[in-house]
Amino acid sequence: MPQEFPDVYRREMPLLTRFVMKHGASAQEAAYAAQEAFAAAYPQWSSVRFPARLLRTVAARAYVRDRLREDLPGDLPEGRDSSLLTGIQLSEQEREVYEALAQLPSRQRQVMAWFYDHYAPAEIAEELGITQEAVRQNLHRARATLKVRLSRRGGIR
Repeated sequence: MPQEFPDVYRREMPLLTRFVMKHGASAQEAAYAAQEAFAAAYPQWSSVRFPARLLRTVAARAYVRDRLREDLPGDLPEGRDSSLLTGIQLSEQEREVYEALAQLPSRQRQVMAWFYDHYAPAEIAEELGITQEAVRQNLHRARATLKVRLSRRGGIR
């Protein structure tokens, strides 16, 4: 039986927003991408088997698409509604981690975002269309880089 949409929305919206932030998005950009993911999932909700996974895939793609659109010349849309940010409060340590994640290469950020949300390397590989070995290599490199950057700031002991 599919999970009720409002229940999943309440539970997943803050988690999904943080997931997109791990990709380097600001809180506002992440909330907007998360909202887009829910909007895209709603019409097909009764057939969604793994809502958390689907939402993360759609939200990450929405964020990347928006980033690419911002790089195009011409007029950009007006600022987005910051009221979507309800409930997202970051501690100083979390802010440091998100800043360090934002400095990683794109693929390492992607892999770490999925990993931090408790997905196994096999699931990450399937979602990103890469090998499990590539996932493990990117995890290893990202962890090493994060350890150095955060230990300099006093974030990891």
